[in-house]
Formats: sequence, structure tokens, C-alpha cells
Amino acid sequence: MRRPTPPSSPASARKRSVMLALAAREQELIEFARALVAAPSPNPPGDERQVADLARAEMERLGYAGTRTIAMDPARPNVVGVAFESSTEPTLMLNGHIDTKPAGDVAEWSPGPYDPVLRDGRLHGLGSADMKGAVAAMVYAGAALIEAGAPPGTLKIVLTADEEAGSRYGARFLAGRPELAADSVLVGEATGMEVPWAYVAVASRGLSCFLVKVRGTQMHSSLSDQVPSVNASVQLAKVLTRMAAGFKPTYPANPLVPGGPTVNLGVTLSGGVFFGVYPGHAEFGLDIRTLPGMTLAGLQADLAAFLEEMRREDSDLDVTAEAVPDLAWFPPSSIDPQHPLVAAAQSSARDVLGRDVPVGTMPAFTDGTHWHLAGSACIPAFGPGTLLVAHRPNESVAVAEIVEAARIYALTALRYLGGEVTPK
Repeated sequence: MRRPTPPSSPASARKRSVMLALAAREQELIEFARALVAAPSPNPPGDERQVADLARAEMERLGYAGTRTIAMDPARPNVVGVAFESSTEPTLMLNGHIDTKPAGDVAEWSPGPYDPVLRDGRLHGLGSADMKGAVAAMVYAGAALIEAGAPPGTLKIVLTADEEAGSRYGARFLAGRPELAADSVLVGEATGMEVPWAYVAVASRGLSCFLVKVRGTQMHSSLSDQVPSVNASVQLAKVLTRMAAGFKPTYPANPLVPGGPTVNLGVTLSGGVFFGVYPGHAEFGLDIRTLPGMTLAGLQADLAAFLEEMRREDSDLDVTAEAVPDLAWFPPSSIDPQHPLVAAAQSSARDVLGRDVPVGTMPAFTDGTHWHLAGSACIPAFGPGTLLVAHRPNESVAVAEIVEAARIYALTALRYLGGEVTPK
């Protein structure tokens, strides 16, 4: 005799409704992601208006309880969508940025960076993986929860400008505003190197940028063999070579990041004036990805000590290292690996992907730092795509990963807000 099927719980019924709502809108989701990629938002120079207008209009079409644009500069809008809200805590924010890096040499793109195509199961175009695919998934996750019946609490989708150039007009401007306060935040940056969905980030590296400047003797180049002179470009090459071989910042051990901080030399490079002028100035940019426990003062001391040793060895070397305004120090961020939002994200990923997703560390800096500093518990990265395709020609993301992201984000919000986990 067959046993009667036990009645489903309200929570499981709502999960089914969410999945059905997303399945019904899957094609709309992909077309929305495609439209976002087609809207240029390279930064620099920085202008997110087209993307912001598309995102806000889509939220309104999908029935969001409220939408608004917040901007320090009219050309640099941030979009806030409230999918649903109540006086019942907690509040969850899903966050993604809507700017991209510049395309670089457009000739290296096929198709063009703003000509998105669906090919071989992937969406191709600038920003597809970093991170307009994730942005589309967040917007549709909110819509599915609205359609299925909102759980208690509040869900906000916050789409930020200027993440790729320091967040001055984006998360740094927004963080701490009372109307954007959230108990917890999930940033949807890609969390994979070669394999997508490799980990739920419970920490991210910070960012600290410097300009290393060398001064020499600017003069008529025809006199370089006749009067004492110092070639700033040659001296700079010596500094670069020496730093590449031996500059290692001090840092506390961190089991989540066994490789330590990343030192990127020559991310910018310039020198001299023109032919006929002996180079009296040269400089390069230095980008350091920092770990929890490191400080700006500590980095400055490490650089000063290294360069001072070089000066002692070469009395002609005039070199300084200066922190870059607006990019001097963005601290690393972290969240307790046992936090309920982490548990909700891992459980939801297991449901959607059919496998366990461990915790790990995002090697890059994200807007999660700003939400963390504002007092929110923040997963600094968990999203579709891989870092290997970001910031390079012919960027792409699997269509299946965008769909998975919408499902994972919706279920994560449902679990966290619906009380399946107890927020700390």
C-alpha cells in the first residue's frame, strides 16, 4: 500500500514557486543581461547612465516596490531597487557594479565589446562576466521572490557606479546612508579562476596603489655624453627590476590566503618628454592586493625601507613612492565563515549546482569593503563567471551560470530572510 505523500511545508512550496517564476522568465533574464552588456559603461572615463536607466526600468517593469537613483554626479548614477520591505528584520542587500574596465584595443574583440552575442552557450561582450550577468541575475532573483510571495524582512538590490576606479561615486558614496543600511550584503562578483562557483568568499584582498617616481636631469639630449647627467628612465628600469626581484611586503599569515599579497609592478608606466630631451622624470604605478592585518602605514614603511637601501647603493638615485589619492588604501574585508548568510549561500548553491561549494578568499578587491566598513556583514564575492576572462578582450560568461546565479540568489534571500537560518 502506497504511503500518502506528506504535505509540503510553506517554505518548500515557496521555493518551488520561486524556481517556477525564474524558469518562466529565463529568456527575459538573458535578454536583459544582453541589453546591459550592449550599454557602454567603461570606467575610466566613467558614465553609467545607460546601464542605470535600463536597470531601473526593468525593476519597475518587474514589480519592485520602489526604485530610485542616487548620484553624487548626474553622469555617475547608482540604482537602488527595493524588491519588498517590512519592519521585520533582517534586511538583505544584493550588490553589483554596473561599470566596466575600458575595452582596450577594440581590434582584439570579436565581436565588438558592445555587440553582445550568444554563441556556444555563452554571452560574449565587455562586462558579461564582470559583472553585468550577475547584475541581471540579482534583478530577476528579486522579481521571482516578489512573484512567489515575499518572505519577511527587506530585500534591496543596489547597483553601484565607479567600482572599477575606486568607488568614489559608488559604494564609498552610498555606504553609511541610513536608507541603505543592511544587516547583511552579498556582492555578486565572479568567484572562480577556471571553474565557476569555486567558493563562497568569506574574505577579499584589499587594494593599495602607489606611484614610484624617479627624477633625473632634463636637458638637451645632445649633451648627455658631455656633461654629468642622470637618465630618469634608466634609473626607473633599475628600480623596477630590483623591486621585481626582491620587494616583498610584510604581512601576517592567513590560512585562507596562503600565497600572501600580490605586488603588481608597472601597471602604469611613463617617462620623458619627447625626442631631443634627456629624460628628467619617469614613474610607474604599483598595485598591491593586501591581506587582513596589513596596514597602509606598514606598506609605506616597507616601501621606504626598500627604496632607501637602493639610494644607499646609488647616490644618483632620486626615487620616491607616493600613495595615489582615492586609491591609497581600501582595506581587506571578511565575514565569519559561520555567519547565517554564508550558510544560506552554501545551501542554496548545493540545491542549484548539486555539489558543495566551500568557503574561500576573493583575490581581488570588491565593493564589499565599503559595506563591511559601514557595519554590514558582507560576503565580498559570490557570483557567476571566472576571473580569467575579466579585464581582457573577448570576455564572456556561460548563459547557464547567469540562470544559476538568479536561482542561487533567490534561494539565498529566501533562506536568510525566511528564517531557515538565524541572522547574527
